[in-house]
Order: sequence, then structure tokens, then C-alpha cells
Amino acid sequence: MKNFATVLLILLTCLVLAGCSSGDANSAEPAAADSSSAADSTQKSDQDTSGGEAKKDGSGKDQPTAIPVEITRLTTGQISSFLLYSSTLETEQTVNVYSRIAGLVEEIYVEESDRVQKGARLIQIEKDEYVLAERKARLEYEKLLADYNRLKALQAEELLSEEEFLTAEINMKQAEIAWEQAKLNLEYTTVTAPISGVIGDRLVNLGDRIQTSTNLFTIANLNEKIVRLYVPQSEFAKCYKNQTAKVTTDVMAGTKFNGYVKRISPIIDPQSGTFKVTIAVKDPQNKLRPGMFVNAELIVDTHENAKLIPKSALIYENERTYFFIVSQDSSQKLELKKGFEDAEKVEILNDLEAGTQIVVLGQNGLKDGSRVKIVEEKKYRWQANGETSGISALLPRR
Repeated sequence: MKNFATVLLILLTCLVLAGCSSGDANSAEPAAADSSSAADSTQKSDQDTSGGEAKKDGSGKDQPTAIPVEITRLTTGQISSFLLYSSTLETEQTVNVYSRIAGLVEEIYVEESDRVQKGARLIQIEKDEYVLAERKARLEYEKLLADYNRLKALQAEELLSEEEFLTAEINMKQAEIAWEQAKLNLEYTTVTAPISGVIGDRLVNLGDRIQTSTNLFTIANLNEKIVRLYVPQSEFAKCYKNQTAKVTTDVMAGTKFNGYVKRISPIIDPQSGTFKVTIAVKDPQNKLRPGMFVNAELIVDTHENAKLIPKSALIYENERTYFFIVSQDSSQKLELKKGFEDAEKVEILNDLEAGTQIVVLGQNGLKDGSRVKIVEEKKYRWQANGETSGISALLPRR
């Protein structure tokens, strides 16, 4: 009996040990699965990190991303200091045409924009009554002339008093003058151009009854264009006769017309404190039109071989002006030392060489020392005659 109890205890112990061994095996499988999942997650994390913008160098540190920018090259060229004013383009010769006599308009020979020469016919006034008036005056003159000749023969024979003869002579001369006036009035029935030019306005219609005060046409000589400027008296010393000028208009942006100071009024208006400067404008292709709103630059001084950059390169911070240059794929921020400037460009007095790369687009996102990537190089119209260095190695231009 004792031996039987011992055998039964051994069997139970074996069963317990077998159950524990199976439980350990089942618990090992989830642990292995967790280990495999962790390894996969670590590998995916490494892949995600390697695909981002920041890159690691050999030491494992992140490198900054290069910022795309557009550049141009510092150019040397000419730039001027000038006085800028706005005014209206005019012509040196503009006349209003009037008739010397009254009457009905019978014919109109010209229209607006027609070019006419001095003396060309403009309109015809009905002339029937002026023809009759001329014939009447002529007959009166011929009658009095015959009387004068008859009395002259009598006076030669001393058959006529001196007083009667003088009266006959005066009457004859008055009739002659009346006839000349009638002939002029008949001639005036054809209105002619007082100057050569272009018809600007036609203010009369067929059949109108006009008076001597009726404005019929406006004629302008487009070959002589001028701009009248009213300049503050403080600038009087900067203006002189034959001074170089440039004229521009928004109608033809980018086009400059040469001019010069034709005359300067010596009188300063006490009300406005200005004096008048008249600029003659050269327009050989006749592109400008009277009445256009224009800007006129009076050139005061000019710098040759100045170092120039476009105004688009400038940034403004706290009342100071800066620009960026590119050196060895990095940006460098410089404060502007300014000379002359105009609407497109500015002269810099910074110690830089011609050909230096100047950032013109993308500079607002830069800091001093930022890594940059040049995506395009621009060349401006005013750089066409300028000088740069290393131009053959530049990127393709716009």
C-alpha cells in the first residue's frame, strides 16, 4: 500500500511538470512576435528619417536645406542724378483758326488728323454776295476814276478850281480802297491754314453760319514738341540752357525720349515760388502726341563706370537697406552704401567686384550664412552695355 502511494505521487509530479513546460512554450511565441514588431518599427523609422529634407553628414548631424534663389551680376555702367517732374506734352506751334468774314460754310476740305501745308484750303464760305460786293466796288471805282481823269484835263487847262480837283482825287482813291477791301473779302471766303501741321480739332460743320469769332479748327505742328515744367526756386542753380533731359510716358513704358532745356524763364512766380523751364523733346518717329502726361528728368550729374544693382535686390529693415550676395553657395547680407539711383537701379558704394552674384528673388527668406541654390540668373535691359566678369560661365539667362 505504501509502494502504491509512492508511485501515484511520482505520476502526479510528472503531470504537473509537463503542464508547466507547455505553458512556457506558448508564452514564448508572443514574446518573439513583439520582438519582431519592434525590429520592423525601428527599420521603418530609419527609412522615414533618411527620406526627409534634412540630411546627415558623416558625423550624423543634420545639414540645412539649400534655399532656391535667382541672381544677377553686379554690373558697371552709367547712372545719373536728376530732377524729376511731371507735366503735359505740348507743341511749340498750336493755333486756332478763325474766319475773317461771316457767312455760311459751303465746303469743308479737311478732317481731323489730316496733315496740311501753310496756305492749304480748309473751308469755303458761300461767296455770292461777296462777288456782287466786289463788282459793285469795282464799278464805283471805275466811275470815279473816269471822273477824276476828266477833271484832271480841265484842271490842266485851268478850267477847274484846285479844290474841286482835290475832292475828285480823294473820292477816286477812296473808291479804290473800297474795291481792294471787297476783293480781300472775296478772297477770305476761302479759309486757309496759317501754319503747316496736323488738324487736331474740326469745330465747324457743313451749313453752319460762322462769325469772325467762331473757332473753326485747331492745327498743331507735331515736329516741335515741348514740355513746360514749373521748378521750385531752390533748384534754380541746377538748371541751365541746353541741359540734357529725358522724357518718358506710361503709355510707352521702357522708352525714353531725348530732350534738352530750350529756355528758362528768369522770373520766379511769387505766388508758387517756381520758375518755368521749357524742354524741347526729340521725337523723330513721331510717337508722342500732344496732351500726353509725361515725366521729365533734368540730368544734374552723371557717374560713369558706377557699380549697379537692380532695385529688386533691396530689402528694407528698420529704416535701413540691405541686399544679399552669394559666395560659395552661401548668402551674405550687406548693408547698402547708396550713390545715385533711378527707377530701375541703384549705385552701390560697397567694396564689391563687377560680376558679384546679387540675389534678386528669394532674399526675403534668407539669413546671413544661409545655404542657397541658384536656380536662374537674370539679365536686365539696362545691363546690356554694362561690364561684368566671368560672364561666359553664367547660368542661362532669361
